[in-house]
Formats: sequence, C-alpha cells, structure tokens
Amino acid sequence: MKKISIINEKGGVGKTTTSINLASGLAKEGKKVLIIDLDAQGNVSQFFIKNFKSSNLKDFNQLEVPEHLDLKNSVQLMENFFEEKFEEKKDINDVLLKKEDIIKECIYQTEINKLDIIPSFQTELIKTDKLLTASSGRIYNHLSKALRSVRKEYDYVIIDHAPTFNNITVNGLFASDEVIIPIKIGGFEIRSFLNMMNELFNFADDFEKDYSVKLLMNMIPRGNRPDYYNFINKMKELFPNNLLLTSIGYQDAVASRSSLNSKLLIDTDTNVGNDYKNLVKEILDESEVM
Repeated sequence: MKKISIINEKGGVGKTTTSINLASGLAKEGKKVLIIDLDAQGNVSQFFIKNFKSSNLKDFNQLEVPEHLDLKNSVQLMENFFEEKFEEKKDINDVLLKKEDIIKECIYQTEINKLDIIPSFQTELIKTDKLLTASSGRIYNHLSKALRSVRKEYDYVIIDHAPTFNNITVNGLFASDEVIIPIKIGGFEIRSFLNMMNELFNFADDFEKDYSVKLLMNMIPRGNRPDYYNFINKMKELFPNNLLLTSIGYQDAVASRSSLNSKLLIDTDTNVGNDYKNLVKEILDESEVM
C-alpha cells in the first residue's frame, strides 16, 4: 500500500483538484484506492459523498426560516441544519482521536468503483487539532497506526491536506511514503513552496521520517507563454530527481464546467483531462519501478 500526501501551505494551487483526480484516475486503472480528507473545509468529502451533494442544495432550500432572525441566530440555524445531517456519521476525526480500532467504520464507498473515502464532515478537524495538542503521548502516529489494519485492502492511499501545518498535518505526513507538492507559478506561490519545503525538512528531522518528495507544476495557462515554460525548465535543473515529468495545464472554461457539474477533470476530453491521465500513468510507472 503506497500512501501519498498532497500538500501545499498555499491555497488556490489545485491541491484538492489534484487529490480528487489522481485518486479517481488510479481507481479507474483498476487500483484499490482510499482517499482521506484531512481538510476541515471538507471539499473532497463534498465531491464524493452523496449526502453532501443532495442536502446542501435541495434540502437546504426547503429549510424553514423563522421571522426576525439576527445574524447570530441565522448562522446557528444553518449550523444545526448541517449537524443534523452528519451527527451520527463517523469520519476522520474518529480515526485521529480513537486510533486504529474504528477506521473501518469511517470508510465509505464512493460512486467510483474501487475508490473509498474517509471523509471530513463539518469542521471538526479544527477541534480535533486542539484535542490532540492537549493529549499526552504519541499524537503524531494515530493515522499511521490506523492504516495498518487496512494495508492489505488498498493499493494506494491519497491524503488531501489543508493549507496549514498542525497536528493533523503531522499525522498525514507521518503516515505517508511520498509527498506531492502542487506548484502554481507566481511570486507568492513560489515563496509558499519554499516555506513548505523548509517545514518538510524540519518535520523529517524531528520525526526521523524518510519519504520521497515530488513536485507537480500545476495550473499552467495554455498558449504561447515562454516565461512559464522557461520557469519549468529551470525547476527541472534545480530539482532533476523531484520534478514530475507531467505538468497540469489550466483552462478556465473547463474548470468552471467541471466544478458546476461536479465532474472529474480526468473524465473530460480536454488537454487538462489528458494531463491528469498522464499524471496517473507516471505515478503507476513510478510504483512499478520501485
């Protein structure tokens, strides 16, 4: 079982989109895949879990709203609505707080054959991080220990991280064999990449953790853009053993349609869809070499 973290402390670099399409692409190639949502925003969960899709719009639009609500009461009403939908469901928070004994109760099937998910319902991961901080003992290996009990059931585990570095992040990284960092070209994005690398260096030293790091050039605009391609070539010079051969393009119209229809980019007959197919092939080829 190969465990891959998709991580970047900078938001808006296509991290979750990469996680969703990579996990789905691997499953469509016949691999048994588990995707784990370690982001409190729960975007991966919203994409794959039916209840999120159906309740967020149809049920919410039928919500009875009393008269004369103030701002605080309106927010509370919305919170109650969503909590009722998921209060009995177990998710990644139970895995992190109760260790390995409960993991199988937190795994859900998606609509994609061979792809399962451990979701993140609501925003409980924020509270879980605080509870782990207050705990004693080894709080960094809860996810790693839990995954041992399902190691024979999956070929790949894809872990989608939040753009933060906390106890949840540490659990995901400690459980991983490989880290993929999606990089979008831009001044702020490059600075965030450097900060991310230093965090990973510190993590590897502190926890004596050995994993491979791969860099994915992501969201590259189409067209004749020599500065972009010169930048990618320079990254190849700097990181010849780390930069993935595949780069992921970006087409605003394709991305917008995909988001609106909750459709996988990898399933579209587009250049971006082909990029994700090539990424899946590269990951598979890499695993066969190893």
